[in-house]
Amino acid sequence: MTDPDHLSLGSVAKRCNVSRTTVYRWIISGQLKAYSLPSGHFRVIPADLEEFCASFGITQNTADGSGGRRAVPNRVNVLVADDHPDALLLFKRVVERYVPEAAIHEAVNGVDTCIAVGTVRPQVLILDIMMPGMDGFAVLQELLHRPELAHSRVVVVSAYEPFARIEELARLNPQIVACMRKPIRVEELGKVLTELAQLAPSGGSPAAEAR
Repeated sequence: MTDPDHLSLGSVAKRCNVSRTTVYRWIISGQLKAYSLPSGHFRVIPADLEEFCASFGITQNTADGSGGRRAVPNRVNVLVADDHPDALLLFKRVVERYVPEAAIHEAVNGVDTCIAVGTVRPQVLILDIMMPGMDGFAVLQELLHRPELAHSRVVVVSAYEPFARIEELARLNPQIVACMRKPIRVEELGKVLTELAQLAPSGGSPAAEAR
């Protein structure tokens, strides 16, 4: 008999504020331990979820449905996602310089980025493509299929090659407003951030402000 305390995909998704599809990917890739019922449904032991979250620096949602990171009201919430500390620090410094009123949040791998995107719902996401856990392409798939994040704007920064693949993805997805090669030009990124901040001066969605 199944332990009633063991977690379904839906329960894990709610705790981590991601889609069931994302949880399924974690399990299939071997990142999150799970076992299969005779019906074919997966269950996750809470201790295994705790271990998974600890390994990726993830804060699970609390009983009231909120995680450790929250959007700051009446501010432009900017999420910076990169697994390299130096790059993360640089991007944060650029945001501080060009959008001093922004609330800056950070994520250090693909899984953590998916969690943070769901809890913070940033107006702006500065995203590296090559990250451990889930790469930026997987993060983008998660982001672009979530209607509550339809107004998030993505700035991709990466040394990924072929870079044309990223540019093609941007042409197909209007949420991606800029693609920049590493190493970035500070002034170029700053200009993009300034323009995006002007579309959301009070923390509203860029698309709503632009109408």
